[in-house]
Amino acid sequence: MKFREFTVNSHSTRDFVDGGVEERDINEIKAYLDEVNSTVGKEKGFSLILMENGAAVFQNLEGSGGYGGVMIKAPHYIGLRLDKADHEVEVFGAFYMQSVVKKLYDQDLGSCWITLNGISQTQEDKLLAGQAGIIEHLLAFGKAAKKENKNDKHTTIINCDTKYEQNPYGITMINTSDESRLSVVDTIFLQNWGNVAPYEEMEKRGVLDLLYYVRNSPSFQNGQPCRLILKDGYAELAVVNPDQEENYTDAGIMLFTLEGLAKELSFPSNWHFINDDSGNIEYRRVAHFDL
Repeated sequence: MKFREFTVNSHSTRDFVDGGVEERDINEIKAYLDEVNSTVGKEKGFSLILMENGAAVFQNLEGSGGYGGVMIKAPHYIGLRLDKADHEVEVFGAFYMQSVVKKLYDQDLGSCWITLNGISQTQEDKLLAGQAGIIEHLLAFGKAAKKENKNDKHTTIINCDTKYEQNPYGITMINTSDESRLSVVDTIFLQNWGNVAPYEEMEKRGVLDLLYYVRNSPSFQNGQPCRLILKDGYAELAVVNPDQEENYTDAGIMLFTLEGLAKELSFPSNWHFINDDSGNIEYRRVAHFDL
């Protein structure tokens, strides 16, 4: 599956069939989580916890955690456990949790991010099952109760950016949900914060296709808090409203999307976290990404 297709076709699943996932698929997921935890998570301060008994998790969190305040019922969940509340840990944890979304998508399974804001310590302790740390997000997953027809769900359109000058490059974009997303020129700056990057400059640098697709990166309540500042040979990813903790989770998801697209489109895909201590109240830089 091409990564560009994943960015367009992957959507949150909120209704799952009652039966659990086949043992073969569960074992594949376990192996992937073990690999992430041992090779990256231990070093970066997070782990991904498979919770096979979805009914017990749902009962624990019903009326508390959930998507938009409503708990999603699923046969299985994966918890994102962090050693501590730290922006770098949050970014890396979210990056690899989103890689699980891609893994599940490739297995033809549905998933949905769940925010656990406001749960009690007792509820959190049950999720952690004796492990230290904090847990602020779950991933519900299983077989989707209803599989939508791709032709109904993803009618592609061309030159959709009518809010600004007509796009002359024939970029194929996604369906009606695209209208609710910010335009590329709202999210990409050139050299300095606030300096809008013209289409011509993005096309000249060969990154216009990449930046159109990365705009599909999911975010909490579709808030789209991430921005890219194009420099010479690299970009900086920044978040608006830096005091809002969810934005760092969204930044990790955006970095996963950016890396996957960059690899597929033959761009360099190396990135590292930026510890921005500037104190800027409007935005904060999160990562350096080679382009």
